[in-house]
Amino acid sequence: MKKILAYIFVISFSCLFLTNFANSQSRFGELTEMRDKKMRGKNGQWVRPHPGPFVWNHIESEKGKFFWEDVDKYVVYAQEQNQTILATIWPHTNWDQKSCKRKKARSPFGKHFTKYLSKPCSMEDYKTFLIKLVDRYDGDGSNDMPGLTKPIIYWDVMNEPEFDMFFKGSEEDFVEIFNFSSKVIKEQQPDAVIVMAGAAGMFPENKKYWKSALPKIKDHFDIANIHHISGPDGQCDKELWVDEFADLLKSVDVDKPIWLTEAMTCGPPIKAYVNAFLNGAELIIDVGVNAPGKKMSKKSRKKLNEFITEYDGFTSIKSISKEEVEFTYKDGSTKNLILN
Repeated sequence: MKKILAYIFVISFSCLFLTNFANSQSRFGELTEMRDKKMRGKNGQWVRPHPGPFVWNHIESEKGKFFWEDVDKYVVYAQEQNQTILATIWPHTNWDQKSCKRKKARSPFGKHFTKYLSKPCSMEDYKTFLIKLVDRYDGDGSNDMPGLTKPIIYWDVMNEPEFDMFFKGSEEDFVEIFNFSSKVIKEQQPDAVIVMAGAAGMFPENKKYWKSALPKIKDHFDIANIHHISGPDGQCDKELWVDEFADLLKSVDVDKPIWLTEAMTCGPPIKAYVNAFLNGAELIIDVGVNAPGKKMSKKSRKKLNEFITEYDGFTSIKSISKEEVEFTYKDGSTKNLILN
């Protein structure tokens, strides 16, 4: 059953920063798109390019020919702005999928995206791509992108696989790709952090899918990952699904930190963010000012940006009362926020 804010203040607890944030002390980020100047993220925060350039079809559109220019642009820009990249890997390329006559799919990303979204025909060819991708951005000094100063450590393997528009395959196919990808990445980059493919909310169909899939992949990811996108009816979850996702993880014996890597709000955003943090989210990535769907008002966006500027970098958060929360920082200092 959903926790409501009235109960939260009774239980004064902290959400500790459990994961390695050596590359970024920020608790916030944005989905980014380099072609849109308003969607390039903020200095010193997290960025999740979406769909991003880490698409097998974009990088190796012909077998054995690798094109890195678009990926490099994202990485160079992130370095210059001191941003930390969460890279979403899309394991599809047209030439591979045609080789075993996969059926075409229709993604929401338009004609420039891959035309196929099924399991790779050749996992060995996919492995070759993965190794080259990680090798170029792992920062180990061998085969790195020229000028690489801030390696990519965080890899988000696939996106909302329970939806056909993002993955055209069975749950078993997803599990195979995910676990395979995680093993290859960890072998190539032992300090890599693997982020679970984001769950598309906690509607009944999502819960059913992930209750089955999570036990099969739980040994192959480091960070649990939830998305909150308001539906066509415009409704929002007060805790941005974090509370119900935490309950689901517990029910299948998964004890992992929780990131909210797509956050769309349709009510007061600060209260929603605070509720998500209180319920266990460690990181919240906003969908961005020009993302499809319901838009945040300019007034709300301004207030959210002011909140992030004032309170970012906290190490823990706890509820003082129904109307007040306290943020604690690395140096032991605290800041209080009155919710209104």
